[in-house]
Amino acid sequence: MSIWKTTMAFALTVMMTFCHITAHAEKMLSDRELDSIAALLPNMPENKKKVETLYYISRHYQVMDTIIKYSLETYFLAKRLGYSEYVASICSIIGWYYNTTGKFALAPKYFKEAEDIFIEKDDKINQAMMLSGCGDAYIGMGRFEQGVEYKMQALSLFDPKYDLASTALIYRTIGLSCNQFQQYKPAMEYLDKALKYDLEVQNARGTGRDYYYIGLTLMLSASNNGTSNNQLAKEYLLHALQLQEKINDKIFIIKTCGLIALIYNDMHIATQNWEYADSSYYYYKKGENISEQIRYYEENDIYQIARAEHTMLSGNYIKAMQTLQQKIEQTTLPSIPLHLLNHAAKQCFLYTQNYKGLFELTQRINRARNQVYISEFDIQFSKYNKRIEFENQIKSMEKYSDSRSQLFESTKIRLHIIVFVVGWFFIFIAAITYVFVRQHIKNKQYNIILQNQTAEIKATNEELNALLAESQLQSELITEQTMEMKRQRNKLASINLRIVINLDIASRFQTSLMPSQETVNKIFKKTFVLWRPLEEVSGDFYWVTEVDGFKFIAVADCTGHGIPGASLSMLGISFLNSIVARIDLHHINAAEVLTKLRYRITESLTRGSVNNEDIHDGMDIAVCIFDTQNSKLSYAGAYRPLWIVNNGQLTEYKPDKIPIAVDKDRNSEFTNNEIPLQQGDRVYIFSDGITDQFGERENGKLSKFKPKRLRELLCNIYDLAPEQQMRKIETTIDQWRGDSEQTDDITVIGVIEA
Repeated sequence: MSIWKTTMAFALTVMMTFCHITAHAEKMLSDRELDSIAALLPNMPENKKKVETLYYISRHYQVMDTIIKYSLETYFLAKRLGYSEYVASICSIIGWYYNTTGKFALAPKYFKEAEDIFIEKDDKINQAMMLSGCGDAYIGMGRFEQGVEYKMQALSLFDPKYDLASTALIYRTIGLSCNQFQQYKPAMEYLDKALKYDLEVQNARGTGRDYYYIGLTLMLSASNNGTSNNQLAKEYLLHALQLQEKINDKIFIIKTCGLIALIYNDMHIATQNWEYADSSYYYYKKGENISEQIRYYEENDIYQIARAEHTMLSGNYIKAMQTLQQKIEQTTLPSIPLHLLNHAAKQCFLYTQNYKGLFELTQRINRARNQVYISEFDIQFSKYNKRIEFENQIKSMEKYSDSRSQLFESTKIRLHIIVFVVGWFFIFIAAITYVFVRQHIKNKQYNIILQNQTAEIKATNEELNALLAESQLQSELITEQTMEMKRQRNKLASINLRIVINLDIASRFQTSLMPSQETVNKIFKKTFVLWRPLEEVSGDFYWVTEVDGFKFIAVADCTGHGIPGASLSMLGISFLNSIVARIDLHHINAAEVLTKLRYRITESLTRGSVNNEDIHDGMDIAVCIFDTQNSKLSYAGAYRPLWIVNNGQLTEYKPDKIPIAVDKDRNSEFTNNEIPLQQGDRVYIFSDGITDQFGERENGKLSKFKPKRLRELLCNIYDLAPEQQMRKIETTIDQWRGDSEQTDDITVIGVIEA
């Protein structure tokens, strides 16, 4: 009996629990109430009721560790029992958790699994939300192009008239992505759209988050351009906090309190009003306490910055700067916390009047911004604008097709009118004929004439019917042409997008491998590098390095240009770095470098190939090794010469006519030229792109620039500064080219002083 009573009591408890859940689905339960429900789980059978209970707990717990624990338990149980609707819902929560906690690489798996289920159910709204979550994850991982593509796919699934809250969410996340790349003007445009839609549908949670991100954008832009937007940013953040506390949005309460604390610190530093310092500490403690309650530490960077500023305000400047310096040295710090950290360090330098530190910090910030954020974001939005321009052209074609359809409809109406008029005319003639025949039945001659007229009318009617049939055929043909134009438009748009993305990725890969002008200037005292790719990526490359006092420099021209040439150029750079890392510095010479490079290139291109005669890829290259201690230069060339200009006289060292490629002369030895360097020697190496450039006409035909003109140019400008020489070469080749297209990739390097 006791066992039976215990079982009945347990069953009643479970039933009452689920009744409570059903009746109060919108009510937030306390952690104690949720714990009491969770205590029932071990004794519950594995069925749909247990899945519902686990899912409810996952949605309503506020502690992050507990959320993921019960979410994963719900996921595996629902998947094992085959409840796909719960699998999709819990996958969205798991993906949200990993995005929120910064574990972006784990999120796409769950979002894509949920998306597949929503596609089967034809639930476009939830499908779009999963695509948006994937976009957030890829943007968080730094894969900006893929993330924006997912966002655009999500927007395409919404109905702009009805799905306003969902559309606002997408615009809000795109605005955040703009902030990560320090593009505050487009960020404000997207956030304004999100706020407009959330206010229209009275979405309190979305509105609170819109105000938060607008405040963040104003704060970041103020610290970036030196304007005073902090007061306006504070008003937005306080309004956001009011809405977040009303709906108990704890994660964003933590985010908002951290930013408000930083703003009040800035206001105190500017005014020396200690009431602002007290307000900063109040919001700092408030956000920190909630973070400890729900164990959410993703905003810990911002609170560490605020803690360092409080330490500085209390007089401990050394400890504050040590804390900030430790955070600055973290290479994996996200862009927005890093921006706030730099701003905090700037404020500390101002507060302590350390103007030297402020100057160095400003230089480092400007270098980082120019190298990373501005260039990458501008490239992405220039490609996006090109795609929009292409789509506008397609739309104009569709409008032209629509105008043709309208013209056909108007023609069809006129034909119907003609048929109607002719029909009534036929009826009228028939009536007159009937009366006339009755009156003149005995007049046979007139009867014959009347029959002829009737036959003509019938022929006209048949001709009109033929015209109608032909017009219907034309209508079907126009409809088929319109559908084909739309299919071709979609195909062209897809191909164009893939080409633009692939070219951009290849360009960034190639640029990242080649040394910057700053790196070249660190190795050589006076030099210039002129590098002009024919396309977005280049078949030419240059290479510079220094090992134990030996300075290496090379210019190469790979087979072809564009992506094939760029791929071979990246292979060449990688092999040169590997060769120099293992070279014997006691017997170093340029010919040995070329021999080893030829072996590496040949081995790579023939690996897995049966017939090597079909392989014609390779490169022409000039390699120089400067021994500055002994004033010597080692040179070897594969089809690329070395020129030395001294006091207006040019000396040419000719290359070997042996390519770096799969060739019958692959075992031939390269010539090593040991050249003593004299005072005033200017060393030049270059690809054939400049001498093969077509330009001015000779004998009525376009002619090449040719080595002779390049010799004369270098002998005239050898005594100028490196930058002036490079500009003079660019100006000369542009004037020579005129309206002609660039023929090939162009690379020229001049070493004025090693």
